[in-house]
Amino acid sequence: MAKTGRAARARRPPGSPSASRPAQAKTPSAGKATGPAIQRLWPTPIGLHGYAAAPKVNPLLVEAFAELRSAQQRQRGEKPGPFFASDDDLLERMKSDEWRDFIRFLVSSLNETTKKANGEAWAGRALDLRVGFQGMWFQCSRDGAFHDIHTHGNCSWSAAYIVQIDEPEQRVSHPVYGAANGVTRLYGPHFTAMAGAFTDVGNAYLQPPHLDIEPVPGRLLLFPSWLAHKAMPYGGEKDRIIISFNASIHAAEGDQMHGYSAH
Repeated sequence: MAKTGRAARARRPPGSPSASRPAQAKTPSAGKATGPAIQRLWPTPIGLHGYAAAPKVNPLLVEAFAELRSAQQRQRGEKPGPFFASDDDLLERMKSDEWRDFIRFLVSSLNETTKKANGEAWAGRALDLRVGFQGMWFQCSRDGAFHDIHTHGNCSWSAAYIVQIDEPEQRVSHPVYGAANGVTRLYGPHFTAMAGAFTDVGNAYLQPPHLDIEPVPGRLLLFPSWLAHKAMPYGGEKDRIIISFNASIHAAEGDQMHGYSAH
C-alpha cells in the first residue's frame, strides 16, 4: 500500500519540488506578457448604408409597388390585407433609370460590406467580385402585421431596404409597440442556446441577445443570411414598405480561400 502524508513526502528524491512550492515551468516567455488574454471568435458583421437619392426614388417605388401589388393580388385571387409579399422577381420586373441606379447602390454597398467583413480572411487580397441576386421582393405591412423569426438560404447575404414608414416620432409613439414598432430585430447566434438560461454579470456581454435596427427610409441593412431576424409588428398611418433580397458574392478568381490540408 502506498504511503501517504508526511512519510510519503519524506521519501521524495533530492531536488524534487516541495509540496509547498509547486514546480514552475521554465519557458522563454516566463515573466513576460504573452499578448491579449481575450480573443473574440466568429464575429457577426452587418452593414448599414444610406441611399442619397432616397427622397426622390422612394416615392416612385411606392407608386410602382402599389400597381404591382394590385396586379399580383388579382392574379393570386387575394383580398387586400395587412400584409403583402410580392413575388421574388422584382429585379426583372422594374424597368427605369432610377431603378438601375438603385441596383448600382445595392451592388456597391454589398461590395463594401463584404470587403470589410472579410478583410482578415482574404489576407489582403484584392478580389474581383461578382454579385448575384437569388431573389428580390417587396413587403408591405400595417395593423400589427409582422414577419416571424426566420433565416434565408441559398445565399451569403440578405438585406432589408426601407422604402416607407411613419416618421420616427410618430412611429415610436405607438401605445403598444413603442420604440420596437416596425423595427428589424436581429437575433445573436447564441439566442436559441440561451433561452431561459442562466445570466449574470459574468456573461453580460451576451446581453441583450438581439439588436433592433431603426427603420429609416433610405437605409439599407445587410446581414449574413444565416442570422435569425424578425420584422416586428407594425402599426402606423403609412404602410411599412421594404425591399428584401438575397445575394451571393463570388470572386472571378474562384471562391476557394483555403487549401484542403490540415491547418
